[in-house]
Amino acid sequence: MRKSVLAGVLIAIGALFSLSAREYGPVVQGLCFSVGLFGVMCSGSSLFTGNVLGSADVMNARGRDAKLYELRILCTRLAKTWLFNLVGSLVVAACAYAMGFDPASAVAAKSAMPWTEMVVRSALCNVLVCLAVWTFRRSDRSPIDALASCVLPVACFVACGFEHCVADMLYMPLGLMQGATNVLDCMRVIGLATVGNVAGGVAFTWLAKR
Repeated sequence: MRKSVLAGVLIAIGALFSLSAREYGPVVQGLCFSVGLFGVMCSGSSLFTGNVLGSADVMNARGRDAKLYELRILCTRLAKTWLFNLVGSLVVAACAYAMGFDPASAVAAKSAMPWTEMVVRSALCNVLVCLAVWTFRRSDRSPIDALASCVLPVACFVACGFEHCVADMLYMPLGLMQGATNVLDCMRVIGLATVGNVAGGVAFTWLAKR
């Protein structure tokens, strides 16, 4: 639980750093956002999007009963991680609201995005997040390895405008607090981003598994 809350806090702080750098362009924003995933890797905290790599256990299980057992474990873990990532993100959103951060332009773009585009952008996002986590897990897991693993994939997904559900757990509630969106749009964006992130993570796991 604590590690999932911490992951939500770290990703939300990375999202705020990215928001603060929006005047410098999307690539710089992506480099700033990578601070969040770097923190997750170094702290060993539990991030929903990275945990989708656990679908490898389902794929590798032999027999229907074994696959169903691993699937139940995975779904339970993902549900708990998602919930506590949300808690961490909401804590940072409340702090950001108190500090006067303005996510209105980002929130408006997300709210206006068609659902198909949101899902596709989210799927591609988690291909890159899972690539970063997968690379880190196959390294010596030092801080330098964490930095090398996450910087380019994260910079890529932010610069391309892909959608990360835990980052959206910061942007959309913050926008809601400031009156830039409504509850339904907030739930819609986070929900679609979650679906796309899971799809992209499972696809990456299947393609990369040995």
